[in-house]
Amino acid sequence: MILAQFNLWVAEIRNDRARGASELARRALELLAEAARTLPAVDALEVRIGLSGLADALSAARPSMAPIGNLLRRWRDSSTPPADSTLAAARELAAEGAEALIAASRRAVTECAAHAARLLGPGRTVMTHSLSSTVMETCRLLKDDGLRMIVTEARPLGEGRQLVERLSAWRVPTTCITDAQMGLFVAQADAVLVGADSVLADGTVVNKAGTYPLALAARDRGVPFHVCCESFKWRAPDQPAPELEEMAAAELGMPDWPAVTVRNVYFDLTPARLVSAWIDETGARRPPAEP
Repeated sequence: MILAQFNLWVAEIRNDRARGASELARRALELLAEAARTLPAVDALEVRIGLSGLADALSAARPSMAPIGNLLRRWRDSSTPPADSTLAAARELAAEGAEALIAASRRAVTECAAHAARLLGPGRTVMTHSLSSTVMETCRLLKDDGLRMIVTEARPLGEGRQLVERLSAWRVPTTCITDAQMGLFVAQADAVLVGADSVLADGTVVNKAGTYPLALAARDRGVPFHVCCESFKWRAPDQPAPELEEMAAAELGMPDWPAVTVRNVYFDLTPARLVSAWIDETGARRPPAEP
């Protein structure tokens, strides 16, 4: 029964297409907190081993999303009970550690957005791709300050439509376009603002496929390209580049043509040279000036 429940939780994280990396990281921490309080165990060691196995499986479920692995690694470092810990104390330490990181993640999103809103300023037209909690929060902060948005659908599942729906409710003037039109519309933007699923140590951005061509189009048109995400999403220098997840080809709705291979890679890599600023909860960092 325990293994079956763990497998269901891991499958939930692996198969989720509606939530972004930060939301899924917080959901993984919620699952750990629940498991910490409910996992059958006879002593502190048994509960620690069980939770460690669950954390490993949750981290491996979405390799392109750095905050899951990074936050679960922080949870592991801060939630190891002393050798003489009681079962009850070990449970509470693990659960409270997960809940503290959930709160820290939420604060980081709010702080990232505040810095992004200050960087962009009022009366701006901003373009984005995919769905990001930090971008959505930035829009909320600027919605009454003359914000205008250009939002791609972010196919195949159209995550951008969720942002468009929220912008419509806020009465923010918004243009919704297909991904193929991003090169046509980027020149109408004062800036591009995207989130990230991971950022490599050199500043390379892992985000929904389509981010790289948008960054190229922005550079060609002289439009600043900003990346707004929590520091939890940065990968350490000793961490390898993540696997770029590929989802089911059926999501694209293509016929089963003979001799045709349909690919559905969800993420791409945007080189650091195309980024105007990386914004996290500490503020905005700009790349070194070119010689």
